[in-house]
Amino acid sequence: MFVLTRAQSGFASPSHGPARQGVLNVTRILEARRRDPFGHVLGASSERRKAGARRHHNPALLCRRARAGLFLLALCVVSPAPAAWAQQGRGSLTGTVTDSTGAAVPEAAVSIVNVGTQATFTTTTTDTGVYSAPSLAVGIYVITAEKSGFKTAVATDITLQVDQNARVDLTLELGEVTERVEVQASTPVVDTGSATVGKVIENRRISELPLNGRNALALMALTPGVKSNAGPTQSGFADRGIALSAVSINGGPGGLNSYLLDGATNNQSYLADINVSPAVDAVEEFKVQSNTMSAEFGFTAGGVVNIVTKSGTNDLRGSLYDFLRDDAFDARNAFADEKPAFDYNQYGGSLGGPIWLPGLYSGTNRSFFFVNVENWDYEREEVRTTTVPTEAMRRGDFSELRDETGNLIPIYDPTTTRPNQDGPGFVRARFPDNRIPEDRLDPVSQNFLPFYPLPNRTPDDPFTNANNHQANLLATRAMRQWTTKLDHRLATNNTLSFRYSYYQHRDDHGNDRFLPDPVVRFRYDTLTTHNFVLSDTHVFGGGLLNELRVSSAQQDFPFRAASADGGWPQQMGLPDSVPSLTMPTLNNGLPPFNTGTVGERHSDTWQLFEMLTAVRGRHTLKVGADVRWQRAFNSQTANPSGNFSFAGGLTANPQQPAGTGSSMATFMLGSVSSAFVTVHLPEDHTASSVSGFVQDDWKLSRRLTVNLGLRYDFQRPAEERHCATSNFNLVETNPENGLLGRMEYACVDYGGTFLEADRNDWGPRVGFAYDLFGDARTILRGGYGLFYGTNFYRDYFGSTAGFGTTTTSYQPPGGNTNLAAFQFSEGFPRPVQQPAGVDGGPSAFLGESVSHDEANGKNTESHQWTLSVQQQLPGRVIMELGYTANRATHTISGGYNFNGLDPEHYALGLALQDQVPNPYAGLVPGSLGDETISRSQALRPYPYYNSVNIRDPHQGFSEYHAMLLSVEKRLSSGFVLLGSYTFGKLMTDSAVIPINFGPVEQVTVTGYQDGKFNRRAEQSIDPTDVRHRLVVSGVYELPFGDGKVWAPESRWMNAIVGGWQVNSILTAQSGLPLVVRGANNFRADRPDYLGNAKLDNPTKDRWFDTAAFVNPAPFEAGNAPRALSDVRTPGVFNIDLSLIKQVNLSSRLRLQLRAEAFNVTNHVNLGGPNATFTAGPDGTNTNATFGQITSARDARILQFGARLVW
Repeated sequence: MFVLTRAQSGFASPSHGPARQGVLNVTRILEARRRDPFGHVLGASSERRKAGARRHHNPALLCRRARAGLFLLALCVVSPAPAAWAQQGRGSLTGTVTDSTGAAVPEAAVSIVNVGTQATFTTTTTDTGVYSAPSLAVGIYVITAEKSGFKTAVATDITLQVDQNARVDLTLELGEVTERVEVQASTPVVDTGSATVGKVIENRRISELPLNGRNALALMALTPGVKSNAGPTQSGFADRGIALSAVSINGGPGGLNSYLLDGATNNQSYLADINVSPAVDAVEEFKVQSNTMSAEFGFTAGGVVNIVTKSGTNDLRGSLYDFLRDDAFDARNAFADEKPAFDYNQYGGSLGGPIWLPGLYSGTNRSFFFVNVENWDYEREEVRTTTVPTEAMRRGDFSELRDETGNLIPIYDPTTTRPNQDGPGFVRARFPDNRIPEDRLDPVSQNFLPFYPLPNRTPDDPFTNANNHQANLLATRAMRQWTTKLDHRLATNNTLSFRYSYYQHRDDHGNDRFLPDPVVRFRYDTLTTHNFVLSDTHVFGGGLLNELRVSSAQQDFPFRAASADGGWPQQMGLPDSVPSLTMPTLNNGLPPFNTGTVGERHSDTWQLFEMLTAVRGRHTLKVGADVRWQRAFNSQTANPSGNFSFAGGLTANPQQPAGTGSSMATFMLGSVSSAFVTVHLPEDHTASSVSGFVQDDWKLSRRLTVNLGLRYDFQRPAEERHCATSNFNLVETNPENGLLGRMEYACVDYGGTFLEADRNDWGPRVGFAYDLFGDARTILRGGYGLFYGTNFYRDYFGSTAGFGTTTTSYQPPGGNTNLAAFQFSEGFPRPVQQPAGVDGGPSAFLGESVSHDEANGKNTESHQWTLSVQQQLPGRVIMELGYTANRATHTISGGYNFNGLDPEHYALGLALQDQVPNPYAGLVPGSLGDETISRSQALRPYPYYNSVNIRDPHQGFSEYHAMLLSVEKRLSSGFVLLGSYTFGKLMTDSAVIPINFGPVEQVTVTGYQDGKFNRRAEQSIDPTDVRHRLVVSGVYELPFGDGKVWAPESRWMNAIVGGWQVNSILTAQSGLPLVVRGANNFRADRPDYLGNAKLDNPTKDRWFDTAAFVNPAPFEAGNAPRALSDVRTPGVFNIDLSLIKQVNLSSRLRLQLRAEAFNVTNHVNLGGPNATFTAGPDGTNTNATFGQITSARDARILQFGARLVW
């Protein structure tokens, strides 16, 4: 029985609406553009950019723009076309009230009541009998319609999901109002009012499907068009931020999705990844929207993930749970000699209900709370197999150094390098018997050898000694998190809601590297995030609704190398010229040290959101504005004690390096090929954005709804708060020396930033939903939308050279790579540069490496369109078949060296190595100021600089097309099913995956092979493309026990056979395109591809035909594409299964006993093959493991748990 009352149009319930982004600034500026020496568009000239920067940062102008935006917003609200209802994180109900003849009933009173909280919304029908109830919290509702002369109609058990536009029609029969006609209406299955493509993952699936790591957002992968770039199944125990965020939605990059938590942004500003992922018991449900989102959604080039946390109700409900795992229950990995030790415990609880203070206050129907607390502790040994030097190599004896065919790899003495008297290039002498004399071994290199253990296993290849060492390395992690939520009804038409979430993750990275000594493999991390939202929802007369929301997403992340402050460089014998901060980084062909980074990061995103909404006739209009402020503080020092490289080319034959030379031999000699050291002072960036949108959902008829919208986003480029940024100007002359190119500083004439704001981010949205037969069972929907990705993460990494980051590089004399830069034991040949700030002037970093940022880089544009048909079938089954596409331009592409050699010069061959007179001798510090330099260096655009790095240019594109098929069965007869199949193709011309959001098995392409000159040649299938993907999940209550088909009469028998439930997730997908790298011909980083590398019957020992790859001719670029579509890594087949036994301890108290298996069939899912090509003297591969697979994904894992629910 429900108490239903008539009242003014009004609404009161907690707000769950999300953040909206956009701008009401309509200024457009046409900037003059200039071209660099190679014809590339660089953007506005310096003078125009400087003037633009001054205008951009003019406070008076910003105030005028803000006032204009508020005026436009107010004008839209009070105009005859009213504003729109908030939908982010909430839902809406609509329908038509008719009489028994089907005629519309106008001015009927409609009351909608939330069963859990008794929050009530009242309205009246229009002249056409239509009622609308927007911005409702997710939950179960009762709808009542009444009018004089008719019986009261009541529809019960209406379940409303996040971002659902549910239609419920009611029929009034003639009679007295006091007579009631009550029906248990079925929850609407199809969405008849929106063109948006997406799926809701409701609470039943979240709480009961098997989840490795018990992270609700891992179930994003159940949605068609969604795949994880961190692995094709769930992310498991990966940090609930970067790895979980590595999800591609509708072909979009995995760091440019929009995550919303209770209506507020849940992207942290530093990497745009997820700020907080609430525990399973704290999540009510979430929706993945993958195409044609309405104008209220923005800052995405992929999709939107809308998460709603649980709220308290009038009933006191809660849970206690504990989940355990141990290696004793797990299967051994197919490639491991033994099972690694593992221990895991995840435990917590939740409680929610009305706020009650004995004798003081009862919050029934008014004030509610919810709290969840969860911890997990994790210890795991990882089996790490690697290659370490043999005892003979440690003595300088390389007489057994051979390639996979058994041929000796000769090593040469770099100190004998001399010009070739008989032709171009250089020559050098071989070491007799391939042995380095003992007195030539570098003492510092010798001191590092104890950190590399001796071989302890039979190598995979007897000639190369590959993978001759194995160790079990222990990692420990711990997580603590909680979520607290308060909802309070200030009045019948005013609701206040507050939610705070905390998350902390500790990790010692104990198995991130391959070596057993903790000093060279540990980095201690403590990541802490805070997320809160305070929202006020107020309903005014006439159905006008106002939402005010303030939210914050924060992250603190200190990290520290285990070797920090240990004085290790000097302990190893290096002189004081090498800073004594951490263990140095060595690139010597041996397992790397985890010594590179010390410092901390802090990021903030604050959001102020205000929206007015209304409904008029057939129109539901939406007008909103969203203001955000972001900050990112970074004190992160990489390689503080130097990064030393020992190239195999220094011990190779300079006339024919393929199949000769060894990085290990170069290291033993102490011949440093190049080095650099970084000094980093703290940097502190801020940015802001303002957004605005208008959306009209126009119900043209009972069968056709048209969605029309327009959004504008303005993102102010990031600024360093202390003006500590610099940039290399490619086109202006240095006034100090007359050379082309100069350093510039943001705080000198540029107003704080070199970057220009993209003022043209207008995003139109258009869509439709058409009820084909008028029975709300067959819906044709389609639409198009233009979306823009966030730019802050790119801007944050602006160059701080001269201020925060100063890198000193050490190169060989005259840039001649045939010569060593210096001797390892002698340390750096000149002092490490310290940040000089603006005092460095235009000639700062002359002779070093510099970076250039695109001034006019546009924000990523994502053009999305879709067409699908949705059909409701008997048994609460819905099937949808559709086509979806996403074409993105101005994507963040891999940086490249603008100071590269023009390909036309490679025809000179070995003559490029010849030393020629240096016209800049004495003008340039360091080796580039020597009397002679190499001809290749002299031919570069800026021969007085090592490299000119174009950082993260917005020059890439991606294009995705897919067919999506989904079949969903809503809960009935104890059975829930969701199946999705995606057949798609993703094409790109560069790496469009920001930062860490790349695949784990394939190298992420971060640069180009001659891409600066021939970008079209970079177009290929994307390395993360998955052609086929099938995911089927189900929850099934076995038909035994009370209330089921087979109910035994015996109480004891009923207790045994009743209450069982089986749940499962099946994942099957095709492999990733093969990415082959490696060449040794003075130029290429890819081999030549002869074609037909795909084998009919590949095995782990020979996954593809390695003979299809050969070394390119000297100084030629390899023709292998970025990724091979015809050769792919192994696919994945995985079944996760859980078995639940539910014991009813009382009418309210239930105990769940759970057993869960991940990869229950113990299917061997092979990893990717070794795709590193190594050229021998004849141009064929000599890498013993090239084409071989030596790893597999997790074998079967068992987990046991108990959950007490009331």
